[in-house]
Amino acid sequence: MLDRLRRWMPAALSLALFVVALEVLRVELRALTWRELSADIVQTPPARLALAALLTAVNYLVLTGYDFLAFASIQKVLSRTRIAAASLLAYAIANNVGFAMLSGASVRYRFYTRWGVTAEELSRIVVSYSVTFWLGLLALGGVSLAISPPSGHGLPARELTAAAGWLLVGVTVAYIATTAARRTPIRVGPLEIPLPPPSIAIAQLVISALDWTLAGAVLYVLLPPGSVSFFTFLGAFLAAVLLGLVSHVPGGIGVFEGLMVVLMRPYVDSAGLLPALVVFRVVYYLVPLAIALIVLVADELRQRRSQAARLTAILGRIEEQVTPRLLAAFTFLAGIVLLLSGATPAAPGRLERLERFLPLGVIEVSHFVGSVIGVVLLLVSQGLARRLDAAYYLASSGILVGIAASILKGLDYEEAILLTGVLFLLGRARPAFDRRAAFFDTRFSVGWVASLIAAVGASMWLGLFAFKHVAYSNELWWQFELRGEASRFLRASVGAALVVMLFAFARLIRPAPHEVVLPTDEDLAAADAIIRTQPATFANLVHLRDKALLFDEGRTAFLMYGVQGNTWVALGDPVGSCEGKTALIRQFLERCDDFDGVPVFYEVRPGDLHRYADFGLTFVKLGEEARVDLKRFALEGSHGARYRKTIRRLERDGGTFRIIEPPQTTETLRQLRTVSDNWLEQRAAAEKGFSLGFFDEAYVARFPIAVIEFNGQVRAFANIWPAGGKSEVSVDLMRFHHDAPKNVMEALFAHLMLWGKDAGYEWFTLGMAPLSGFERSPVATLWNRLGSFIYQHGEFVYKFQGLRAFKEKFDPAWEPRYLAYPGGMRLPRILADLAALVAGGYRRMLLP
Repeated sequence: MLDRLRRWMPAALSLALFVVALEVLRVELRALTWRELSADIVQTPPARLALAALLTAVNYLVLTGYDFLAFASIQKVLSRTRIAAASLLAYAIANNVGFAMLSGASVRYRFYTRWGVTAEELSRIVVSYSVTFWLGLLALGGVSLAISPPSGHGLPARELTAAAGWLLVGVTVAYIATTAARRTPIRVGPLEIPLPPPSIAIAQLVISALDWTLAGAVLYVLLPPGSVSFFTFLGAFLAAVLLGLVSHVPGGIGVFEGLMVVLMRPYVDSAGLLPALVVFRVVYYLVPLAIALIVLVADELRQRRSQAARLTAILGRIEEQVTPRLLAAFTFLAGIVLLLSGATPAAPGRLERLERFLPLGVIEVSHFVGSVIGVVLLLVSQGLARRLDAAYYLASSGILVGIAASILKGLDYEEAILLTGVLFLLGRARPAFDRRAAFFDTRFSVGWVASLIAAVGASMWLGLFAFKHVAYSNELWWQFELRGEASRFLRASVGAALVVMLFAFARLIRPAPHEVVLPTDEDLAAADAIIRTQPATFANLVHLRDKALLFDEGRTAFLMYGVQGNTWVALGDPVGSCEGKTALIRQFLERCDDFDGVPVFYEVRPGDLHRYADFGLTFVKLGEEARVDLKRFALEGSHGARYRKTIRRLERDGGTFRIIEPPQTTETLRQLRTVSDNWLEQRAAAEKGFSLGFFDEAYVARFPIAVIEFNGQVRAFANIWPAGGKSEVSVDLMRFHHDAPKNVMEALFAHLMLWGKDAGYEWFTLGMAPLSGFERSPVATLWNRLGSFIYQHGEFVYKFQGLRAFKEKFDPAWEPRYLAYPGGMRLPRILADLAALVAGGYRRMLLP
């Protein structure tokens, strides 16, 4: 409950601030009509408009100074042209999207890492420009509040406001003083942040102050001349910007305007301020965003043409996230444009010209369809951000219909041109939308839901403002005439709201998302009783407690599984009686069907393939498992010479082997943890899970442990899985310290096999060698040929051949393992979800 509250609270507060801002604007604009407002916007003097555009250009050039100072502070050399280009694009996007630190960082990551900036350096750059961003805002805002606090009804007392201003100034002074007094870096977790020298700190303050001054000047020159002094205006501007940033509403839209209206009430009335605010939004925000989008799409196309020459596919996949998200924002914007257009009157004279060629019915239908398509674009933009091909086709089709509706409902050619531009950019970026997934399977983020509500609510608010002079009556709903624009707005609003409600209802009646319930102690006890009767050891992975369990009706068999996305993965064959196995396969398939999941059985044995075939599943080979016949394993003779040599070398080095029976002591677990942590550290890896064991004290303590010790200290270990009836013995965790001898694990296995043979076990299982045992043939299936190619040439990704070669030292028998799934084109998605399930999620898979 607390986690859900934390996720919803920021978005809910942002939405609440946006609603409050709309109410403030409604009250302030009660004496202003839509036609007066739109006329004032159109009649903005060209000289003022040109000056605002010039100041915007200068302001964005000054913004590049943030990055130049960041590079200077970390002493990294990079071309000035490259720094300026990446910085300009980053700020054009961050100013509109919001969350400037994150959205700006993603654009910088795209370019800077390509030009040799490391991840650590980039993190320090982000910290530097973020500090610069706030430095000038706090200093200028603080001085403005302290010297000339805004006054007005409902505002805090002047003394309190002035005190808050001096506090903000004090933060700035404290930062500069710290850079002068402290030379050692500041540590934030694992991140070490060196403080810049005082000269750079002062430069940060100057650049940031100049930036905010220029940003305020852009809006100031659009105001009626002589209405307010610039210094007084700047204080109100910075306060409104600060609240807009805190609200997390993209670009502070609505919140910034609402507070500006309140703060500027003593100096400029709403009729003079609102047109300037609208023009400011277009000049300072939308025009730079459009330029940035065009540049990023062009860069995306250029990068894709040279994709084959890139050294790492992972970096390419991360970079691909930028353009889809930006196009999603533009599609969302296109939807808002259609909604706002449907909520406002047509331009004078256009309906009359349109009536000469079209019947009234076409105009009415086009107006309604335009607003409905606007909502559709808001909805599908979320899928564009996730690169879904279905969302791409829906968005493209919707924009095409929106273009036609824009022309047919009121000759809105400006709107049609904007939509055509978005459609063109979508078409050029088509390769970026390559994820095959059902659109309704995607989850809407809390922020996206809030944005959707805000957009639809804002369009309705604007319509009510635009047609407030029309007296409401029930007849308005059924009034069909050329000048009945208020009626068209009401019907279109209902249509838009109906689409949102239908979409919400469709998601509501979908199968509930499945939650993997981890096993209880009683479940594990029942599973363990079944495992003790089985000839195989693989089911001991159940004791990791990271998988859900599914029992048959009589609890004579069980199946363990995990869920990643839409993929349900059963690990291994069902464990238990033959009758229970078949029943469990059917039960698992039925449960997957209940939740619209894709059933997968991972690492199944050849002997049970017929059970899956009976349910229509198909198979692909995953690799082969190595099994050593302990009856044939011996140290004597030429066959055992290698093992004798390995064991003697260990003894000469001072190593000893022993089995530690459970339960393990605290000191034993401490030593095992030390070896495990060192093993992970040497490989720069994180713990895996699901089909691989991880170090958990409760898990490790329940099994016998084979250890190699030097001077009483454990330097290598493996936990032992015994099978019922002594048919098989195996190991799971196999780890060694970096200062152990080179062949320590080979010696450990040789000792273990001798121990298993003496204990009466028949087989020793060494685990699977992935992608091994594939036949190399031009007539083999695509999967077999791909698996063989990866096995032969993918050694730099995973030691496929090295792993098999190590296991070959013990002369094992190789037994194939398979993946059973429903067939079709699902295999790539299944394998990706499976890898993420083992890694603990896609994030940990890409960034261990």
